[in-house]
Amino acid sequence: MSYPWKNLRPKDSLILTKTDILSDLNVSTVLSLYQPLMGVQAASLYLLIKEYLDTSEVRELTLSDVLAQLDIGLREYYESRIKLEAYGLLKVYKHKEDEETYLLNIEAPLHPKQFFQDTMLRMLLTEKLGERLVSELKKKYIKTAHLTERYKEITKSFHEVVHFNMGNYTETFNTVDMPSQSTKRSPMDDVLKDSDFDWDFFISGLNKHFISTRSLTPDITKLIETFHSIYAINELDMQKFVMESADITSGEVSEKNLTRIIHNHFLGKSKQFKPEPESALDDKKRMQELTAKGFKPEEIEIVLHAEKTQPYAYLKSIKQQKGGYVTSNETWLLKELVEQAPLSTAVINILMNYILVVKNAPMLEKNLASKIANDWAQNKVSSPEEAMLKVKELYDSVRDNNSQKQSRPKSSYKSSYKSSASSRKETLPSWAKEAQQTDERLSVEEEEAFREKLRKIRKQRSGDQ
Repeated sequence: MSYPWKNLRPKDSLILTKTDILSDLNVSTVLSLYQPLMGVQAASLYLLIKEYLDTSEVRELTLSDVLAQLDIGLREYYESRIKLEAYGLLKVYKHKEDEETYLLNIEAPLHPKQFFQDTMLRMLLTEKLGERLVSELKKKYIKTAHLTERYKEITKSFHEVVHFNMGNYTETFNTVDMPSQSTKRSPMDDVLKDSDFDWDFFISGLNKHFISTRSLTPDITKLIETFHSIYAINELDMQKFVMESADITSGEVSEKNLTRIIHNHFLGKSKQFKPEPESALDDKKRMQELTAKGFKPEEIEIVLHAEKTQPYAYLKSIKQQKGGYVTSNETWLLKELVEQAPLSTAVINILMNYILVVKNAPMLEKNLASKIANDWAQNKVSSPEEAMLKVKELYDSVRDNNSQKQSRPKSSYKSSYKSSASSRKETLPSWAKEAQQTDERLSVEEEEAFREKLRKIRKQRSGDQ
């Protein structure tokens, strides 16, 4: 498997630069608001680069210097760097001719007021810290001028005070390079821009329930887009959330109520609202579809379960059923598969089912999992039923290769997972049970062959003596 940090070397040259003068407020913002989102190592990398640039505008050093200072490896450095890139705190350039030289330019974070006005960042921070801590941070950084409530503002504008003829300066302004006046973009702007939320369908559903579309202000629509991006809320469930947040008499949608309701639901603080689960009719149609394709009931059960369960929960469930636990290596392997393998989560679940249930392996073995994942990706396996067929092909190939070998009676078959599988905790088809028998039989035969070879070697040595 290819790792994105494989081309990095400790001897690589890093040219550090900065666009902005970084203040104490910037540092405080990174530590309090950004660090919970991107992690301690990413924040440490940012602060280290800032420290290097406190005394000079440009600093050149080797990557090994950074690794030593932070006490991290190449992988941790790469992951920290790309997180800084994702949140708009670092821009990275690679030299066009010297591939071992990189230019790293750190930038100032969003002002706390901009941060809290950014719906996506505010929601992500709330999911990490909870509403109470986010509220305290907001009070810390954003002060409300209560004294102004009893006064009327009479502040003069720029044009009321400063008078000059722009015509005299037109040529100058056209020829001189002027700095961009646009505000710093949020790193989540591109996420919202690419949203696939179906607004026509969403609004048509709201009209039937007398929700005022006038209340769908730009702030509300951005909030809806944000929640859709973070929690993958579909249009139907979003309609229910919006209807619950709207005022009964006016039909106006409250941004505060909508935020509270969705937060309470997804952060586990309230179970008053529950989007309807998939209907039994949908399951029935899916079962009919799979049956028509020739799948047996126990195989269909595996496919349906794989489609409805997130990979980590699927892995954890199987390991608990077997009396084991999920190791850190398995967690990391699963993360790699989900992030890098072009396979759906349901297909990844079938892959884990094959290794842990069909083959009855005690752990997810990286080389085997990677080999299967690459094979399925290259063969365009896109659905769990296609993955199930690939699993059956794997079993058939093993059975064909060993068809000439003598099999043990079924009465002697023992499996540490048999009782667990037969209780529905994780369904095991009949062919998969045979695969477990075959795997166990092969291991015994291989062991006996090894012992016979060992006896011959010992006999030969004794004869030589």
